[in-house]
Amino acid sequence: MDSILDQAQISLLNAIGENLFICDEQYQIILLNDYSNHLIKKLEPFTGLSSKEEYIGKSICDLDPNEGQALKAAIEAGIFPVEAKITLYHKWAANMTVNRWKNGLNQSIYIITWKDVTDYEDELHKGYALLEELYAPVIQTILDDVILMPITGTMTRNRLDKIKEIALFESANRQASYLIIDFTGMTVLDDDSITMELETICRSLNLIGTTVIYSGLSAKFVQQIIGQGTSIPTETFATFRQAIRYACKEKGFKLVHV
Repeated sequence: MDSILDQAQISLLNAIGENLFICDEQYQIILLNDYSNHLIKKLEPFTGLSSKEEYIGKSICDLDPNEGQALKAAIEAGIFPVEAKITLYHKWAANMTVNRWKNGLNQSIYIITWKDVTDYEDELHKGYALLEELYAPVIQTILDDVILMPITGTMTRNRLDKIKEIALFESANRQASYLIIDFTGMTVLDDDSITMELETICRSLNLIGTTVIYSGLSAKFVQQIIGQGTSIPTETFATFRQAIRYACKEKGFKLVHV
């Protein structure tokens, strides 16, 4: 190790506030910096290694076989820095960066930085929370008490339940007079029975004083509504622009060009 890194370089690496694994040209670990002690404790139940010294001489690619081969392939591609988000032992999620450095003897040294090492389950829950927000984002319009909920992608039964929940909460919380639900970005409707819920949404929101306006219904969507004999007790428009103009008119405003 002394022939690859001198003491000054080791001291510098130990002063860096990131988890650093330093490897030689054969991907064998030659150094872990002091900051990595906490990470070692996290990994101990899976690696069986409890100290930095026990890592020395082991291949970084062998620590987690599931990720090791991908890491090796990324390094051998020779495009640095390599950045990726990986999962260690199906438990820890980490942002990884690999940099290559040449020493005075023209030997390659790989500096692997593990950032934001967090519990994988926590990462999943954060992801699910974000997806729930994306189920039905609620956007403020030019009118204080008129809000917009644009629907994009595939409409499923589970998603519709989430949309109803968000629509009720946001409309009540913002004291909205109108909620415009725009379906322009919806690409797939995976359950024909969903169309019958459009009436339920209208009637539920009416109970809290919010009037629903639907816009952007595709020709196929309309055919499904008609085919099922569904009644939609509210105004519908081809575009959001038409819907917002209607809401403005109902509120006593008029949109004009300037």
